[in-house]
Amino acid sequence: MKIKHQTKSISWIDIFGKVNLIISGICLLIFLWLAILSFQRNPQLNQFDENFLLQLKESLPPQFIYFARIFYWLGNAETSACVVLISIIILAWRRYWQEAQVVALSSFGVLMLVDQILKPIIYRLRPLDRLVHVDGRSFPSGHATGNFLLYFLLAYILSYRFPKYKIHFYITAAITLFLMGIASMYLRVHWLTDILGGYGLGFILLTLSLGVLKVTQKKYQ
Repeated sequence: MKIKHQTKSISWIDIFGKVNLIISGICLLIFLWLAILSFQRNPQLNQFDENFLLQLKESLPPQFIYFARIFYWLGNAETSACVVLISIIILAWRRYWQEAQVVALSSFGVLMLVDQILKPIIYRLRPLDRLVHVDGRSFPSGHATGNFLLYFLLAYILSYRFPKYKIHFYITAAITLFLMGIASMYLRVHWLTDILGGYGLGFILLTLSLGVLKVTQKKYQ
């Protein structure tokens, strides 16, 4: 008696995950809505953002500025680049070749997408009276987009290697990203909607990166 072995084909829903696809769709709609309003220089959006920054400043003590500067530094491009480089070196040293490539390509891709394409097109101005020196345009926040993708991608990889600490990795990533966002707004580097748009875009790019990881590495499927 002959037994026929059938290979199960993996659908794109299996690769990206049904829940992730639904959330990504919602994030895409919100991102496009905020991008259009930002591009149109919508006065209601600008007033909402300005009021939020004022309320945030008033609700926190003046000493918070030192805390904000630390977390803003943790999320800036230079620090993130160091985290990416160290992560790639460690992954390559542990022979996680595909993971290292996905981290590298994802980080480079988000940099090009946000800084070279989206920001020049939308061309939203940053808040006035910034407490740190920074150039460039505002929407979407490269800090929020890039770090969301980076830290949750690393959390995903680490969770597979150390499943016992999975919840710790994700909670650490979430708290770090939240504080980075608060720091950027407190220092008047970004508007609230810049941060929200960045998180939404970051989730979409994270879903794509995890899909690539699952296709190239069956152990993640």
